[in-house]
Amino acid sequence: MNTPAVNPLQLGLTLLHATPPDYRRALGWFRAAAETADSDGVAMLGLCQLEGLGMPADPVQARALLERAASNGSAIGHFQLGRVLMTGRGGPADEDRGLSAYVAAAALGHAEATFNLANCLFAGVGCLPDRLAAKALYLRSRTLGSQLRPQGVLVHRRELKAVRALAMRFSDPHRLVFLLNERQQELALVQAVVQPRRRRAERTQRWQLAGRMAAGVMVAMAGTVGQYLRPTSRDAGPTTLTF
Repeated sequence: MNTPAVNPLQLGLTLLHATPPDYRRALGWFRAAAETADSDGVAMLGLCQLEGLGMPADPVQARALLERAASNGSAIGHFQLGRVLMTGRGGPADEDRGLSAYVAAAALGHAEATFNLANCLFAGVGCLPDRLAAKALYLRSRTLGSQLRPQGVLVHRRELKAVRALAMRFSDPHRLVFLLNERQQELALVQAVVQPRRRRAERTQRWQLAGRMAAGVMVAMAGTVGQYLRPTSRDAGPTTLTF
């Protein structure tokens, strides 16, 4: 009779997600997986050490294990390393490296890493804010199976086509890193062009404000000029597509 091969990583994950979870036995299987040079096993061992699951918490040692797992191509390792780099657990925080770790995990199809990457792009953590790409990645993370949902994020009707197109482009793991870098470079270029103009506009506005104060009309004009100068939006409001 042929005995089925034992998969220590899978056994560990099953025990970790059991109700109730058996952290100590799961840890034993993750150790066994790590001893066979399973990079995901090393990553899960690092996660247990990071969170104190079945063993005393040791963020410094956990971080070293996650670095090792990520360097060997583990999507779990990249994701968990991104978390510790962003939060500064077990060592100094490093938003740039944390973002890179999320990108690497997302390129490997990790759903929660894709969601966290979207969070970073939406808020501009470790990168320039890119809310269109963020919304596409939120959509992508849902496709990958993430149960996480962003709060207060809506896709407007004018954005819908672009968000769907970007989500499709981001689904190609070989192009994700290139596409994100390309968008960041374009945003940096736009920012470099716009900022000097914005500073000149701000100086002009300060002089105009001083003139209005001298004329005694600032109170009468406050809060009214902007609404007439601002172009009317063609957007019809949020779509029914939510995250």
